[in-house]
Amino acid sequence: MEYQFLVLLHVFLAIVIIGGVWMASFIVIPFAKKTDNPSFAFNYIKAFDRGSHLVLTLQFLIGFRLAMIYLPMSEWFTFSTHISLSVVVKLVLWVALFAWMIIGKKKGMSTPETGTLKSAGTYFGILSALAFGLMLFGLNFRLGLI
Repeated sequence: MEYQFLVLLHVFLAIVIIGGVWMASFIVIPFAKKTDNPSFAFNYIKAFDRGSHLVLTLQFLIGFRLAMIYLPMSEWFTFSTHISLSVVVKLVLWVALFAWMIIGKKKGMSTPETGTLKSAGTYFGILSALAFGLMLFGLNFRLGLI
């Protein structure tokens, strides 16, 4: 029962986060550039940031627990199966994601006071690529794609 609940919650949270990041990257920021309305994009980013850190933390903790269910921690770095490869790649991608979020916040890339639509686009573009990688390797657990 724990496994099914965690998978369901993990997928739901992934939809929220990846959907929010992709919405910013592919809809909100391009629309704000086209209409020359940066406040539209920065209002969305501000609203998204309010809950995204908590959701990302929950997502990471649930994913960590799911990885422990799939494979004992002693086998994570053996690279003997697609699951061990996925665990390691996802850990690396999570570190990269959190590092990029810290870098982006420190540089003010997504705040209206110090950022521009171009910097916000770059910030969310890289977040989108990292989110896609996390999604791909998350699917790899079940589907054995790689």
